[in-house]
Amino acid sequence: MAGKAPLLILAVLCQALAAGPAAAEGAVEGLRDYKYWDDGKTRGCDIYDKTGHLRARSFNRTDGTVEKIEKFDLSGNRVEEVLYDGNSKMRTGIDGWAAKRWWYDGSRLVSEMSYDEEGHPLSRRLYNEGGNLVAAQFANDANINPYEEANVRLLLLAKRRR
Repeated sequence: MAGKAPLLILAVLCQALAAGPAAAEGAVEGLRDYKYWDDGKTRGCDIYDKTGHLRARSFNRTDGTVEKIEKFDLSGNRVEEVLYDGNSKMRTGIDGWAAKRWWYDGSRLVSEMSYDEEGHPLSRRLYNEGGNLVAAQFANDANINPYEEANVRLLLLAKRRR
């Protein structure tokens, strides 16, 4: 996955920077806003660009290791999320994916892809201008089937009205 290496670097960077002296809760150090657990370990890190836009956010376990990183575009849309195990390796979460990417046209979701812990694609979903799921394709499935996740009842009603 193309975004895998930068996210790993971001996770390591947040952890390395957090290893320094603890600051007050919510203190902004440069363009990073750290949150801390009661024992002083880093609970999370928000990273902003020079114009003040949130670009990434990490969520850490109580032991300080990174559990999840989210990335955002300039419009504030979440464009990437990666889950990590305690050894900084991608891990599969409860929904069956380890990473997910979203693409937008402005604020409108256009498509999303999910990936396994090796960075291989698991699924792709496409959305129409109304935000409704119109197609879904899954790993090892050569056909895009709009009925796999779409509301079949609404699709059948639409066909009857023609």
